[in-house]
Amino acid sequence: MAFPFALRFGFLLLPILLTSCTLRPGRPGPLSQGERAAAEPTPTPSSPLRPGPIPIPSPSAPSGTLYRVGWKSDALELVYGPPGQRWIVVAGGRAELLRGTCRFRPEGRAGAAFAAQLGAFSSEENAKTTLERLSTELSTPGVVAFSADRGVYRVLLGSFSDRASAQAFLERARQAGHEAVLAEGSALPQASAPSAFITVTGEDGALRRFPSPVDIFPADPESRVVLDGKAYRGSLRVSVNGRGLLNLANRVDLEEYLYGVVPSEMGPKRYDELEALKAQAVAARTYALAHRGQFELEGYDICATPKCQVYGGLSVEDPLSTAAVDATRGLVLAHGGRLADALFVSTCGGRTENVENVFGETPEPYLVSVECAELATTALPGAPLERGKGGNAPRSGLSWRGYVLRRHAPRRAAVRAAERDLAQQWAGVPQGGAAPERLTPAAVYPSIVASFGLQEARETHLLARDQEYDAEPPAASGHLSGPAAEAYDFLIRFRLGAGEPLPPADAALGEEEYAGLLFSAALRLSGLSEGSGKFLRREGANLWVKTLEGRVGLPVDPELPLARRVGDRYFPSSTLTLRAGDRLRWWKHGSRLLALWVEWEPAATSFERESSWTEWVRRVSGRELAHRMSQRVAGTEVRELTVVRRSESGRVVELEVATDSGRINLKRFDIRQALELPELLFTLRKVFGPQGEAEWVFLGRGWGHGVGLCQNGAYGMALAGATSEEILRHYYVGIDIVAANTVAAPPPSGR
Repeated sequence: MAFPFALRFGFLLLPILLTSCTLRPGRPGPLSQGERAAAEPTPTPSSPLRPGPIPIPSPSAPSGTLYRVGWKSDALELVYGPPGQRWIVVAGGRAELLRGTCRFRPEGRAGAAFAAQLGAFSSEENAKTTLERLSTELSTPGVVAFSADRGVYRVLLGSFSDRASAQAFLERARQAGHEAVLAEGSALPQASAPSAFITVTGEDGALRRFPSPVDIFPADPESRVVLDGKAYRGSLRVSVNGRGLLNLANRVDLEEYLYGVVPSEMGPKRYDELEALKAQAVAARTYALAHRGQFELEGYDICATPKCQVYGGLSVEDPLSTAAVDATRGLVLAHGGRLADALFVSTCGGRTENVENVFGETPEPYLVSVECAELATTALPGAPLERGKGGNAPRSGLSWRGYVLRRHAPRRAAVRAAERDLAQQWAGVPQGGAAPERLTPAAVYPSIVASFGLQEARETHLLARDQEYDAEPPAASGHLSGPAAEAYDFLIRFRLGAGEPLPPADAALGEEEYAGLLFSAALRLSGLSEGSGKFLRREGANLWVKTLEGRVGLPVDPELPLARRVGDRYFPSSTLTLRAGDRLRWWKHGSRLLALWVEWEPAATSFERESSWTEWVRRVSGRELAHRMSQRVAGTEVRELTVVRRSESGRVVELEVATDSGRINLKRFDIRQALELPELLFTLRKVFGPQGEAEWVFLGRGWGHGVGLCQNGAYGMALAGATSEEILRHYYVGIDIVAANTVAAPPPSGR
């Protein structure tokens, strides 16, 4: 018998049962007495509606690697599937075709256990150290359990058969000065997977019993497994963990898994450079294979959170990132014939770090500190500065516009008339009219309205209530009255400054300001256009820029007015020094380029300039710091923080902490976790709050651990023209890029 999913899965002939499975949506709860009676010891299976050997799916893995991605840990139950949809459930050589919403529960929850959670850590080593200390102090055994959905190692103590006993232990732990919360499940070893069972119940009370693990496949070719409303490729595995609760994992082909990783780690809408995404794809593939089996005891390979690498499934897939995965299919990073531990980080603060300075493990020759800096520059010559006319003195936005208009206006005695004629030409309105003899507000603003034929617009659109509002003290038009006040109010009302504020109404204007008003009117009337983009490179007379519409070439000539903008000031220049990724802006009349300027950026010399984390500031009270570090050191207030050692990149490698009750030396990545800071690349200073309380100010750069490939830096390198291979060899020193099937996998790293 042929099934519609035959094109996507391999098959095995086994008996399969068709049953109906529906369930009311609701909160997970304990089995009723009737359900427990039906579940233990042996449930009665439903009657087969479609008997006989039929094909059942086996996981599809075209790449040859089936990957298991942990999605959720320690679930009391799984309520799965919308009404009417069909699912194939496979376990222990048996399969059933279920329909509708089903409830999966670990068998034996009638004797449900409780435990106490006394901490959660990103580091397994820290969690184990804490467990050892607390188990001895509280005379209670426990375990360290990884949470796939939270990406942390939980410290669990005790196994209590009822909630009251667990609450009594929680109170004892709190009285000893520890934060403790109630947790479902036992902190003592439970039945191993081969002897654990999962029950599936429906609304009619029929119950089915499967050995753990259970795999769920979509029965229809157009369907996908769905978790938290998001679709995923592959199948869903439900298993009973060592704490007697459910773990959920997505089983998916390695390459299809990467389709959901690369856009989650580097969103293609923002990081829209293929070479950068290809570098990320190779790093992510290497990381996945090198860390395969890291959480084997939990029933999956790695998690889907930033603790491992972020995985978003079908909902985040994008053609550009998918193309990056396909273009690098099967390629990995290797060193010495073994898979590299391809760590990567969002923002490295301008320089990456040696792995041993962050994770305290054996140095790796390919995970060493490298610059993340833009080195190559391009000189762009433009119009020479005029002597005796302000040169490169800083100008307001309005004056910069006037500067540009005056550079393009023909040289003649009637300068203002020439400027007015050119602005009218750019705006496409009839030329002529009288230029103001004096640059007083009373003369200038009515002349602007008249020069561009805006009298009717002023009379129609400047309402009496607008004028009354503008006249409320302090009046927007200052001491102007009559036509001058009306003209000024109209120019404000219709934003004829085109993004730039008008000069104060009572102030006399300079020549560049008057010209700037003319330029602004032509721009506001769309006779001129303003463009923007990121500089890529220069080729001859063309400047190649990346815009929202794609890559465009800007023809430049040596008479083009140039400037550098710093804040709200423009500095005219005869030459600009450009770096890939510099933000450029320009004005055009038709296809003719009129002026170009570059925006000053604080992180312009770094490849990671696009990041929001090139710098950051945090201010934290001594009491809050003590609270954050309560699992590491006793005390209610941090009194002193002393940097003991920094790495060559400036990162804090060792920090001494003194509280009102204790002292501790924190090292490496644990510093970041304990202080809850974005990065280890920071300076600190003790200050005091309004009531004299101690506070700490941290100034830092970067986001993450700082080791390996810098994602924002990779994007910056790609903008500068680097290939994915060049990017990878820059951040992973001395690395080999090879086919995955030619290298051995080391034991999974805990990093």
